[in-house]
Amino acid sequence: MRPVEKWEPADHPDIKAIYPRYQEAKPDLCRNLGTMCSYCEKAYADERDLQVEHIQPKKYKDANGNYIYASLETAWSNFLLSCSTCNGRDNKDTKNVEYGKCHLPHINNTFLSLCYKAGGVVEVNPALTGRSAANARTLLELVGLDKSPSSSCSGDKRWQIRSTSWDMAVRYLNMYKAHNVQLETIVDLVQARGCWSIWFTVFKGHDEVRQALIQAFPGTAISCFDSQDHYEPIHRNPQNDDDPV
Repeated sequence: MRPVEKWEPADHPDIKAIYPRYQEAKPDLCRNLGTMCSYCEKAYADERDLQVEHIQPKKYKDANGNYIYASLETAWSNFLLSCSTCNGRDNKDTKNVEYGKCHLPHINNTFLSLCYKAGGVVEVNPALTGRSAANARTLLELVGLDKSPSSSCSGDKRWQIRSTSWDMAVRYLNMYKAHNVQLETIVDLVQARGCWSIWFTVFKGHDEVRQALIQAFPGTAISCFDSQDHYEPIHRNPQNDDDPV
């Protein structure tokens, strides 16, 4: 999952800390993060197909029936972008999201959290241990990215999109190594289709492609990748011994 940098209202005069209606933040989110779901990474040509995602859900109730995140309903700090599938997956709007207990793309290096494989498979990075592994698992389950063809409901085709994108990325990798396709074409494809993390994974070792994918997508957290080590992911929170990811 692509890690992103959220703009700070103090640094961008057009960004409001609090919006009159949360829907009004969508154009600003799209300028900041691009027209791509922050979770499954599907790309959209029309921003109207994306939703303003509440990180801490406005409908979550505590044991006493109180909406504990109601004050964040229109707060920029509580927004990401989401497709309708990720936003509505597995009653997501009633799941509690606690900072420090779930990896999130604007806080953690979520490319380090998850591994993408052929066939649309997404897994927790097996190199992670302890709190990092647990928090990555919470992220994976939050929006159901671990759903397989056998477990997905009929309307959930995210695994299929990932599987197709993986096969396409492998084909284009072979074409690229044979000098039969230009770098710009690869970037154009990813911008049109999405699945950034799959292409970034498949093109491991091709620094110029990885650099272009980082630079071509608004909001990508550049600091999460080591340009001196083939743009491999690095810890985003190294000062946190419990969960440096």
